[in-house]
Amino acid sequence: LKPVFSDPRLCTPSTELALSSSQQFAAMGEVRDKNGKVVVRKQTRPIGEFGGNLGCFFWLLFIPTAIWYFYGCMVMKNGRLAVPDYQFWYDLYYTLPEGIAIRPTWKSFWAIVIWVVFQAAMEIFIPAKIVEGVTLKNGNKLKYPMNGLAAFFLSHFIPYALCYFGYLSPYFIWSNMGALLTNGVIIAKLMALWLYIDFGLLWWRHVDDPEFEEDWGVFHISECINDYFLGVCRNPRLFHSWLKVPFDLKRFWNARPGLTLWVVGNQSYIAAMYFGCHLAEGGQPMCMETGDWNRVSMAAVMVAFAHWYYIFDYNWNEPAYLTTTDIRHDLFGWMLTYGDFGFLVWYYCFSFCGYISWLEKPLTDNHVNFAVGTIIYILAMYLFRVTNIQKHNFRTYIANGGDLGKYKVWGKPVEYIHTEEGSYLLCSGWWSLARHFNYIGDLTMCLGWAISCTGPGHIFPFIPLSYCVYFWLMEPWCQ
Repeated sequence: LKPVFSDPRLCTPSTELALSSSQQFAAMGEVRDKNGKVVVRKQTRPIGEFGGNLGCFFWLLFIPTAIWYFYGCMVMKNGRLAVPDYQFWYDLYYTLPEGIAIRPTWKSFWAIVIWVVFQAAMEIFIPAKIVEGVTLKNGNKLKYPMNGLAAFFLSHFIPYALCYFGYLSPYFIWSNMGALLTNGVIIAKLMALWLYIDFGLLWWRHVDDPEFEEDWGVFHISECINDYFLGVCRNPRLFHSWLKVPFDLKRFWNARPGLTLWVVGNQSYIAAMYFGCHLAEGGQPMCMETGDWNRVSMAAVMVAFAHWYYIFDYNWNEPAYLTTTDIRHDLFGWMLTYGDFGFLVWYYCFSFCGYISWLEKPLTDNHVNFAVGTIIYILAMYLFRVTNIQKHNFRTYIANGGDLGKYKVWGKPVEYIHTEEGSYLLCSGWWSLARHFNYIGDLTMCLGWAISCTGPGHIFPFIPLSYCVYFWLMEPWCQ
């Protein structure tokens, strides 16, 4: 609940320390900002999404367990599905060697910490053009540093240099993915708990921050699991007094550590193929001293490049992200702390390149599937990019004060919907065909990747298709 100590922004005397917690909460009175204005809050956040408290509690347990299960099928059954009985989980946690097993290790924990600190340091210290985002519900526009492209390339150069000089194993991800998975879960849960306490229970501490909005914070403790899951704030920021542009937690967590490590992790799995990494008869990981490109699947290279280009394209068009619903509408809770660094970074990585690296029969002879999958990916990526650019140009034109009466799409006057909330929904061009036509590219390209992960004489790609099923279920919900 609210703190019991005195604070100049709370119209409460310090004598309330002697009251009971419920009395303290009732007597806390008004909260005022630095100008003396009473802060008025209003609950406009989604309530009861994902099944409310019970539903969110289920997803908190089910999603990490499902990812551990698919990972176990990959490393213990070479990509085949397995019955998740007691022995399955026992072997996955205890029997497999350290790093590959899902029991957490200090090595993987500190690897994550170093990586996140490295990413944060680059965001803060690399010189950057400063760009304003769209207008928030409170009427403010937040500023963001656009140095993602430099950080993206440095995130490749530094690990490659460490591998070259022998300080880092090129197949580190392959040999530590299990522990990384579990530590990612732990870190995501702790981070979401901190967000719930600092920006939720102690919301009054942030009323003078420019990103504070009327629906920030906890309104009812009875909704604690739902709030923990979805989040209680949108764009929480740190270091307001120290940095010219405060450090935006959600934008950073969404865009930097997880997305970049996903594509670097793909490259680590390709290195594992190159060095012929596998579990020996004694159950210990073994990799050859010399590499051989004949061991590397072209499908893995295509998927790794597709993922790499996807993130490169994001960083190349970084300002476009500031006009997405991610910035203006998405709350920052466990769904994103885990989604970005407990789910996406590892599952996206092992469901394709990791899967191929653990196949019993090397995937080096599926030429037709590789060609078909590549063509599907190229067409889908083109569709994804042109639709998002069309929307970005429209919103940027509005943000710059342009006259929509003169704006045209495909040579015709633009059609749009102006919502009560103040946002503009494009209804021309690609966006006249579907409300979220950019999702068509996403939904299609993953099928191309899955098709390229199999072929005649190879097992059915259950794990790559699990990604497709997840994605096809998730995107309709986003709509």
